[in-house]
Amino acid sequence: MTPASFRTHRLEETDTGHYTELLYDDGDTDEILVCAAHGGHVEPGTAEQALDLAARLPRASCWACLGYDEQRSPFELWHPPSSAFSPDDYPLLGEIADRGFETVVSFHGLGDDRVLVGGGIDTDTKRYVSDRLADAVTPPVEPVSTGPYAGVSPDNFVNWLARDGGGLQLEQSRTVRIDEREAVNSVLERLLAEDVL
Repeated sequence: MTPASFRTHRLEETDTGHYTELLYDDGDTDEILVCAAHGGHVEPGTAEQALDLAARLPRASCWACLGYDEQRSPFELWHPPSSAFSPDDYPLLGEIADRGFETVVSFHGLGDDRVLVGGGIDTDTKRYVSDRLADAVTPPVEPVSTGPYAGVSPDNFVNWLARDGGGLQLEQSRTVRIDEREAVNSVLERLLAEDVL
C-alpha cells in the first residue's frame, strides 16, 4: 500500500490572492473521499474539516479547493456551484474522477445557523445521519432532498464521484464548521466505522 501524499495545483492567481486545488491521496484507494470544494476563505473551515476527517480514516482521500484574496471576496471570486466542477478544469479532481468511491462526503458552508444533510444518498441514511448529528451539535439539523441546498443533482461532484451516484453533502453554519467541527467529524467517523455511510 502506497502512503497517501499531498499535492497541490495552482488554478488561478490574482494580485492579492490565489485559488489552489489540493489532493491528499495514495493513488489507489476507492473507499472514502472527503471533499471541500469551497475551502480557504470561500467557506472558512470546510477544508480543515475535510482534511481532519480524512486523516482520521485508514483508507481515505481528500480533495479540496482553497481560495484566498486580501482585497476581494473569495466567495465571489471562487464559488462555482457544485454541479459546475469538471475534471477538465480541475486536474487533481481529474485524477480521481473515474475511481468510483464507495463513500463520498462533501463539506459546505451555510449562512443560516443550522445543518442540512443532503446529497444523492438515500433518504433513510440522511435521516439517520441527521439524528446522530442533532445529538452532537448546537444548531438544528435536518435532512433535505429538495431545494437549493439539497445537493441531489447527478451533476453535483459529490454524487458523480460516488460509485452508486449517492454522496453525502453537509451544509453547515459557521459555528458548526469552525467551533463544532470535532463533534461533526467524530459522528461521521463512527458512522463510517459502522458502515452506515
